[in-house]
Amino acid sequence: MRRWLRRPGVRLALLGVAAYVVFLAANLPAALVGSALERASRGSVALGEARGTAWKGSGVLALRSGGAWRSVADIEWSCNPLALFVGRVDLRISGSGRDTQLRALASFGTAGASFRDVELSAPVSVVEPVMAAAAFARPEGRLRLLADSLEVGAASLRGAATVEWTDAGLGGMRAQRLGDYRLQITGSGDRAVVTLATLRGDLRLNGQGEWRAAQPRLVQLRGVAEAAAERKDLELLMQMLGARGTGTPQPFTWSVPIG
Repeated sequence: MRRWLRRPGVRLALLGVAAYVVFLAANLPAALVGSALERASRGSVALGEARGTAWKGSGVLALRSGGAWRSVADIEWSCNPLALFVGRVDLRISGSGRDTQLRALASFGTAGASFRDVELSAPVSVVEPVMAAAAFARPEGRLRLLADSLEVGAASLRGAATVEWTDAGLGGMRAQRLGDYRLQITGSGDRAVVTLATLRGDLRLNGQGEWRAAQPRLVQLRGVAEAAAERKDLELLMQMLGARGTGTPQPFTWSVPIG
């Protein structure tokens, strides 16, 4: 066997095969990123017009809304292939659209994913693919997500993130001009604390809840809701929150399914 490998022709052939494999790996098409993204999101997110390679490319990020696709932003990404040797995929992502801005540093490995320097500003309708209730409520307004460092494992969440919903409304429930809200998430492992605060508005929601690894697809919130007395149009929403009428503070318990 060793004598066979010492033959100049064999060594040259093996070198050629290795060089060809490296060439193929370096030129993997960007379309593969789109296919992986669609599989990972269970068909909720797709990448169209993919250009470049899997290591450095661009395309159009789209979300499934009902039975159709809706373009969100033109995105660009770059990936460090050397990270693959330690079992990670490191990505730098940026994107922009007519009303969407996105940037993030992401790392994916066998133990989970980590995100740094994350900022997303987009219409709140982007949550529809991951929240079943959003399709019914038809949320309105803008969403802003900020996270300096966040690590997500199979059964853990570490780090902090802030989500702001401004000019909030629920078109499906005829509840417009609700206000501005802030959700803060702080994870310490198998548990994350969720704090909800009202920044302004006729519907005041303030509370605290948690996410637990034992129930990874559910967030539970408990707090106090109060709708301005003159907003009779919010009575249905208050009932769905487990409260009655407007004008007085009332407790609520809210379970939010994810995925």
